[in-house]
Amino acid sequence: MKLICNLSMHSSQPTGLGIYAENCLAGLAERFDLDIIAGGGKLPLGNVLVKAPESAAMYKGKIAAMRRYLWGRSLRFAPDRLVYSPTPHLLPNHPRQIITIHDLLYLHFPSHNPYFHIYHRLLLPSLLKKCCAIFTVSEASRQDIFRSYNYPLEQIFVIPNGVDATSFSPNVSIRANSDPFLLMVGGRYPHKNVEEALDMAQYWKNDYRLVIASCGQGSYRRMLERKVLNLGLTHRVEFKNYLTHDELVRLYQGATALLNVSRIEGFGIPPLEALACGTPVIASDIPALREVLGEAAQFIKLGNPQSWIEAISSLTDASAVNSRLIEGQKLLSKFTWNNAANALEHALLSVEPSLEKSRRSSKNH
Repeated sequence: MKLICNLSMHSSQPTGLGIYAENCLAGLAERFDLDIIAGGGKLPLGNVLVKAPESAAMYKGKIAAMRRYLWGRSLRFAPDRLVYSPTPHLLPNHPRQIITIHDLLYLHFPSHNPYFHIYHRLLLPSLLKKCCAIFTVSEASRQDIFRSYNYPLEQIFVIPNGVDATSFSPNVSIRANSDPFLLMVGGRYPHKNVEEALDMAQYWKNDYRLVIASCGQGSYRRMLERKVLNLGLTHRVEFKNYLTHDELVRLYQGATALLNVSRIEGFGIPPLEALACGTPVIASDIPALREVLGEAAQFIKLGNPQSWIEAISSLTDASAVNSRLIEGQKLLSKFTWNNAANALEHALLSVEPSLEKSRRSSKNH
């Protein structure tokens, strides 16, 4: 049996989900012969069965998920074929699937995207009956999926994210020649909680600027711009739109620290990317970030001014910063894309042992 990989949601400008999909499936393609439902982004090695319309890709407007769902209803494959998706988007009429639910952001925060909320609340529970397993990125998300959908815990597998430490690395000269600034990545989404960082500006604005990267142009961006204006922070806050990989790396390398103060996360890739660049991390004290970052970050209790004071002050404690960066290096040896692909391979074979026959390694022996 050959695995069918569903990349119908994939965009040519991938963010967190797209980067996960690209890296996991690249590793998967080294291990298995694949058939692919293609999207608009980078494809792994494999046989393309069909290509999704561009309008169905991620971030193609608020109703892209509905377009993708309706288009997926037209697809038909042999019922014994296993379809794996690195995102939570199923094929409505296929009986044997695995999806990846990174987090339940849209279930818990309906206002973020009403269409995604409807999908997660009304459509996904019935569609999960077509799934022989769910993959997710952390134990925190695994438990949340179990609680929210009552899906069997033993059929939920953790396939973590990774970071390519060869493309994220320190550059001392860039930081030395930069004015001190704090960096937030992924600021187009309300759950990233940029507004709290602005509300707590009195604790950082005298020493640092704030750069908010990949912020997009939507209603959340406009709300943040109004807040910046009302708080008198126009000259202390800079918004940036979608960044190339190299532009993002340079920001990590120049930042005094990364702020990742999200209300919810399934995993949290930016903190690991920052640590790979030798940049300290200040993170919200939520289950997934605690699980992933351990002793490698300074944690903030959201809404707690004293916690913010202590976190910002900790950036001047060279010994504490260095200790956390050392812990960060240990994490980077654990969270690699090769390890993620190994976990993905093991989970797939646990769910469908007959995939052994399509393993590339088997053919080479």
